[in-house]
Amino acid sequence: MIAVIAGGTGLTGSKILQLLVEDPFFTRVIALTRRPLGLQHPKVEERIITDFRNISNVLSIPTGATFFCALGTTLKSAGTRAAFRSVDFDAVVQFGLLAKNSKANAFLGISATGANPDSQIFFNQVKGEAEQALGSLAIPSTVILRPGLLIGDRQESRPAERLGIIIAQAIPGKWIRRFATGVDALAHRMVTEAKAPSPGIKVIEARDLG
Repeated sequence: MIAVIAGGTGLTGSKILQLLVEDPFFTRVIALTRRPLGLQHPKVEERIITDFRNISNVLSIPTGATFFCALGTTLKSAGTRAAFRSVDFDAVVQFGLLAKNSKANAFLGISATGANPDSQIFFNQVKGEAEQALGSLAIPSTVILRPGLLIGDRQESRPAERLGIIIAQAIPGKWIRRFATGVDALAHRMVTEAKAPSPGIKVIEARDLG
């Protein structure tokens, strides 16, 4: 199986990429990335993309591949709502269109807990709109995962997020999965779902991850 991944240098994307490289089920990995991966492996084909917002019209991908979308940013990193939307909606949907045009076998994307196109919270609204747009593409199998606050080793410092993780980790038992999601668990679940895709649209909530 050929895997196509966007966002392979991010917190979750890098873990997904590692799993794809290690898994013999995937014989070839096409990584669409804004900056070099720093990874040399015979299975990996790196394609540098300067603008993800038009990829569905300019890229050629083999038919029947499985697509992994790990694109995403934060309002703080993006700087403006428009810049945030250009990544978490425009780029994500373009990647979905590329999957559709390539007759993808399956599309797996990372959304967020609380995603809702009618939400009064901008972040959740954009995530919900992206989910809605992806669902309309009629890809044979579409899996949307809605993690909580992601727990993993980040390169950049996010003090508020770090505090949230400490609080979330103090929550006992099964309740922690409603608020926080381990990156390893999220990545493994995506790869597992990709190897046995179910037809239609499947949404996996944070409580069912981990």
